Amino acid sequence: MARKATKQPAPRKAKAKPIVAADDLPEWKKQSVERSLTSARARAQERTDRFVATTIELMQEKGSTDFTVQDVVDRARMSIRTFYNFFASKDDLLIAVHETILSSEVVTRLRTLIEAESDPIRRIEAYIDGLFELASQGGAVSRALTTYYNRLTETRPADLDRAFKPHIDLVIELIEQAAAAGRLDSELSTEKAGHLLHHTVLAAVHARILGAESNREVSSTDLWRFCANGIGVQPARTRRS
Repeated sequence: MARKATKQPAPRKAKAKPIVAADDLPEWKKQSVERSLTSARARAQERTDRFVATTIELMQEKGSTDFTVQDVVDRARMSIRTFYNFFASKDDLLIAVHETILSSEVVTRLRTLIEAESDPIRRIEAYIDGLFELASQGGAVSRALTTYYNRLTETRPADLDRAFKPHIDLVIELIEQAAAAGRLDSELSTEKAGHLLHHTVLAAVHARILGAESNREVSSTDLWRFCANGIGVQPARTRRS
């Protein structure tokens, strides 16, 4: 007769450990977790900074964005897996480059020029003069980013808006200061006027960077006069004695 198989008891399921709220952790454990997170954040920052710096180097050499993710990875001496831990694509990397240059270089330099002026209208003019001067200096990186800007405008408009936010915020701030001083006569809201001023100046600057023939005779003074009319600049009121 066949031997009857004995039924094996089902294995016991391990009881899940209860999740301890962060506030209930011992102090030493909180400190250990925080040190671990701080270290991980520092490593991540160092790696993303290296990818961005490497991309800027490649743009300086090539004068364009005509390189691959593998080129960036090889130059940075990192792995392709590490790259995709931080960036989903080459577009993501170039948006990060845009954001880095705009926030750490362009906006910082423009604010320095603006803060040297006290008159609210002269501050707007200083912004246009400063951006125009940066465009006149040209450079391979500026040309590369300007060329790629049009593609990102089509494919990643929301991300590009985020990259330019510190720049646009600066322009709106200048418009608000001029309006508060009673120096603007316009039916536009300060936010809409700021956006229009930003895009008008940016278009002229991009044309200058790319060497457009029609833009060579346009000076920063010409650009300022055009924009001043557009936002309704009014002369300062003289005080009566």
